[in-house]
This record gives sequence, C-alpha cells and structure tokens, in this order.
Amino acid sequence: MTPRERMIRTFEFNNPDKIPVVYNSSRAGLYVHGEKLLDLFNQYPPDNPIEFKEIPRPDPSTVKNGVYRELKRDEWGTLWEYAVFGLHGGVKEYPANSPECFETYEFPKLPDLQSQELRQEKEDIMRLKEKYFIIKGWVSIFEKMNAIRPVEDVLVDVYLKEESFLRFLDRLTGYMARVSEQLVYLGVDAIQFGDDWGIQSGPIISLEMFREVYRPRYEKLFDMVKKAGLRIFFHSCGALGPILDELFDMGIDGIWHQSNLYNEYEFAEKCRARKVACYIHPDRQRLIPFGTPQEIREKIRKFADIYHRMGGGGIFYVEIENDAPFENVKALIESVHEFR
Repeated sequence: MTPRERMIRTFEFNNPDKIPVVYNSSRAGLYVHGEKLLDLFNQYPPDNPIEFKEIPRPDPSTVKNGVYRELKRDEWGTLWEYAVFGLHGGVKEYPANSPECFETYEFPKLPDLQSQELRQEKEDIMRLKEKYFIIKGWVSIFEKMNAIRPVEDVLVDVYLKEESFLRFLDRLTGYMARVSEQLVYLGVDAIQFGDDWGIQSGPIISLEMFREVYRPRYEKLFDMVKKAGLRIFFHSCGALGPILDELFDMGIDGIWHQSNLYNEYEFAEKCRARKVACYIHPDRQRLIPFGTPQEIREKIRKFADIYHRMGGGGIFYVEIENDAPFENVKALIESVHEFR
C-alpha cells in the first residue's frame, strides 16, 4: 500500500495496512541531536513527502558569545524574535497595534494563479501525488490576527464587536479565501487550517462568541474547500471544549489537537462517530521531554491499539524539539514504527 493509499483509507476508516506517520521538519531537534536523529529519520521513513539530507544550523551572524538570537520581519509586517534555533518565535512588534490600522493595513500580495511560480509548484504537487497524500497550507483567521495585533486587544475586539474590527476580520477572511483558492488550484488533497482556540483549562472565548463572530466566516471558507472536493484538516491547541463539536459540525475531515488534554479513548470514539481523522501527537509538554523510554513506548502502543481497533482514523505525528533526551526521541520513533 502506498503512503497515499494508506492516508486515504485512514480518512475513510477503511482499514489501512498500518497507521500512517507524518514527520515535521524538526529543525530544533536536528540541530541538537545531529546525525543521530538524521539517521533515525531516514531509517524509518514517513508517509509524507519530506527529505532529511543535512543538519540545519543558524546563520553565524545570529550567534553572539554562544547565544542565539534572531529578529525577522515577515511579509505581514510582524517583527519576530527567535531565542531558540528551530522553534517558533515571539512577536516583538505588531504591525496593527491600534484600531486605526483596521482600515489602512495592507495584506501581503499573493502570486497570480497563472504565475510561473504557481505553475511549477502545481507540477511538483502532481508528481508527489503519485505516491503521497498532500496536506498543505495554513489558513488562519484567529492566530494570524494575533500575530498582527496583540492577543489581548483582539479578545477585547471580539467582545466589543465594533464595526471596524468586523470589517477587518472580513478582509482577513477574504484574503484567506484567496489563499484557499490558490491551494485548490495547486491540486492539494487537503487544506490545513490552524487556529488555537484553547488554553490548558478550556476554550479561549465563549461558545456564543465563537458562533457569532467566527463560525460564519469559517463556514464561508469551508464551503469553498468542500465544493472543490478537498478535505479540511484543522489544527487547534488547547482544551477546546464545545468548540471542538462546532468544528465537527462544520464538516472538518481531520483534527490536529493537543492530545494530552483529552481522554484518548473518548476522543477517538468521538472522531470515529463523526468520521474525522486525527493526528496522534504524543504529549510534548511532559511525556516526550520528561518521561522515560518505557512510558513513551507504552503510550504509543496504547494509541496504536485504539486506532487499529477502529480500522483507521489515526495518523501518528512526530515533531522533535530541542528539549527531549535522545533516548526518548529514539523510543518515540522506533515504537511508532513497531506498533503502527
């Protein structure tokens, strides 16, 4: 069974030959663990199109007195500060830090659908689809807002629901619709959405606010994706509470959740009942950095048993950061491939 067939059968709960596994580029982990991790990744290949050829390293200009620090301004105008090489940074400067920016802020320019750049990318994706199931993109209308405006201000904006903010949110939604249109043109199999709607203890906004402000805008984006015959894969960290059911009700096909905040059996049963696949993303807060290799092995065995019994629905997701001892990293990757 090819990786593509395996992924499709997993989404369909149609008894794949084994549980698929997806690797993240894991730049922080590769930088820390070096050739040992590179060899491990290549010894146990994944079901997504990613190659591991070399160890990523920071630009020498970003390291002073042995300390890494990098500032980068992205195409949205956000200035990011990076303190650990290979990990996501924190916002140093917001481009839309006042309500006056709602009317004047300019979104990044998107390439024309007929550009040589996109035509070449489409050809590359068509070749990859002969073997792989392609999930691509990062469509966001909440997290992206938090990257161009302080999250505390965004939450106040959502509460007040002033017209200027709602117009700005509509402009952002329209922009993400064009991003989705581009992904449809490229011929991907699924579009990745990503908005973190939870914190450790529960959802970040009320269900009523989610339904009033965000659900109608998601539905516009989802309808477009569904009409094109693509699947929707949604990433959302935190304890989502009733917002998880809202996402299911809106017709997502896959969920990438924070697994340590849910009962794994109940979550899997809910996914099977709604025919929603999920990333099996082992706990990176405690288990992977601080657990033992045996604990990791037992957790992976438990996950594998659940999704084998369900006949699909689970996709192992492996991302190695800078904080896990190599024996834990090795236990994770080897046990995934043993029990999958």
